[in-house]
Amino acid sequence: MSKVPPISAQAIREQYQALYSAGQVSLSRTYSDKFPLLEHLLKDEVRGKAVLDFGCGPGRLSLMLARYALEVHGVDYAGEGTELAAVLARAAGVENAVFDEGDLPWLSARKRRYDVIVLAGVLEHLEQPQEQLLGLARLLTPGGMLCVQTPSFANFRGDVYNTLGHLLDLPMTLTDLWQVTPGALAAAADAIGLRLGAVAGGHYRLAFLDGVLEDFRQRVPNAARDAGLGAGWNWERFFAWIAERVEQNRLLVDAWVAQGALKPVPQSPPLRARRPQGIDDGLWAGLEQYLTYDGWREPWYSDVSPVCYYGASAVYFFRKPGDAR
Repeated sequence: MSKVPPISAQAIREQYQALYSAGQVSLSRTYSDKFPLLEHLLKDEVRGKAVLDFGCGPGRLSLMLARYALEVHGVDYAGEGTELAAVLARAAGVENAVFDEGDLPWLSARKRRYDVIVLAGVLEHLEQPQEQLLGLARLLTPGGMLCVQTPSFANFRGDVYNTLGHLLDLPMTLTDLWQVTPGALAAAADAIGLRLGAVAGGHYRLAFLDGVLEDFRQRVPNAARDAGLGAGWNWERFFAWIAERVEQNRLLVDAWVAQGALKPVPQSPPLRARRPQGIDDGLWAGLEQYLTYDGWREPWYSDVSPVCYYGASAVYFFRKPGDAR
């Protein structure tokens, strides 16, 4: 894994605590377009099993997986997030999902075992990712699965992102500590005693198409400003070049779709949203939107090599040796 410009895990934690304590789940909703894909990939694996959603935040994925699992335990180090998740579970009528504030040492001390453990957008924020993966592997039952979803940069967006980062030292992200690669996770699998199996790619619109332009228009000028750079730069020429490349990339993406290497992400069934007692109008407006949001923007995923490695996100499936219970 490649280290990105330094920021502490504690600083990341404080950012999320501030968001959740204000009742803001919009950040999570913006990036929750990964949840329908994870639900599709995991629903058969979690059916009738005990699931840990580690780093669950406000719990949207936990509630989606609870439709299939025997039980889901959502854990996050931001207690404000798990408090929101418990409210959302009541609103959605989900009774087989529980949420706790906690970290890996807290989980390890409980000596609970899980059939499936999910880390969605978590590993890249951890200061010691391999040690965390090792600790989580010990919480798996024999034959259990660890599912890790992370950003991925082996694509057009990633190439531009890393060029700017390495050449100009732009702080392109304020929350990621690592760029996770397939090779790094394959090596980590041996170290933690798991077997890396399937890999799926997601977020191809963000990797190659108009998502790149949207992301860079928002991100790059701010990153340059934070680095004390950008005065006199021709931003519109830069963005015009990005837009031109996006149009060229459509040929590639269209070819992958035609070949069946990119597949449609199935629509996710809606969650129920009934307002619990004691929730004020302002908070409920945000929570209801988070629960009922269905504007998923990413239409494709891939489980075909090598295309599965080229999305802007990747999902890795690890298996623990032994017979599943």
